[in-house]
Amino acid sequence: MNNSAATRRITNVAIEYNGNDKGTAERVYQNNLLSRDPALQFKEMKAVADRNKNVKNWALTGYISPEKSIGDKLTNEQLTDIALKALKKIGVREGNQMVLDVHSSTKQKHIHFIVNRVNTDGINTIKAHKVGENFGKAVREVCKELNLKTDIEIGIEKKKQMFNALDSCLQKSKNFEELIENMRKLGFRVTLSNNVKDGISGMRIVRFGDINQQTERIYKPGYKLSEITNKIKIKDIKLKLEENFEKARSFSPTSTLTSQFQNVESKKSPSALKQIENTIEDFMKPTYTAAPDDELLKRKKRKFR
Repeated sequence: MNNSAATRRITNVAIEYNGNDKGTAERVYQNNLLSRDPALQFKEMKAVADRNKNVKNWALTGYISPEKSIGDKLTNEQLTDIALKALKKIGVREGNQMVLDVHSSTKQKHIHFIVNRVNTDGINTIKAHKVGENFGKAVREVCKELNLKTDIEIGIEKKKQMFNALDSCLQKSKNFEELIENMRKLGFRVTLSNNVKDGISGMRIVRFGDINQQTERIYKPGYKLSEITNKIKIKDIKLKLEENFEKARSFSPTSTLTSQFQNVESKKSPSALKQIENTIEDFMKPTYTAAPDDELLKRKKRKFR
């Protein structure tokens, strides 16, 4: 499951966003808060955060987004349970204020959370150091406890699918345009990157089913070629496409007799190629055979000399 967590200072806008999501958000859990109004909830949280002046970034914010095939099967209660268990592993306790909202405006259901790091006793219960990394580990632990695939396991499966598709398409593509189109037919979008020195210098591959138009500008979906495999680099792809292009051209029906001979026979030896060229030249030279009248005329000329 994709996830994120970070510490920061917030305003009431963050709580409003969590509880709205274009009118589709569902508040699934809140703790130690009296109000349901985002502006008043912010005041409640800020009042508690002020009990510990050493904590500047007093809010922990983030989300958990299951793979669509998994998320479609999870109820909101199950998704809430996963989030609460993961948060507990990084220090959240009963004394912390928090709100959790499930968002469904995109095609992948996910859950957002805002937690006050300072509990009602004024104690900071959540360490900021490596909080994103630690939260990711916590989510994976919960997934394993519930026999759900982790984000790493799902990523490995996707990368394998992308590599197999790329390898297959490379066997029949003669240029990048054909490669992109062949990958599209298999359900993958290929985006190329360029620089002045090398021209095409990299690529990113994503399944069309994983593209989220609402979040694509913030989170780039898919994987770079270097993340998918270390067996194929962009220079290898260029060489393979060029090789396929040359093979296709050598077997083109519009090739001349000479070019066909060159493509096949030049691989044998230089002398063989020269022999073929000479044979073709001799074959193309005009020939002349004397007619019987010409022979009679020559005899008459000899008599009068």
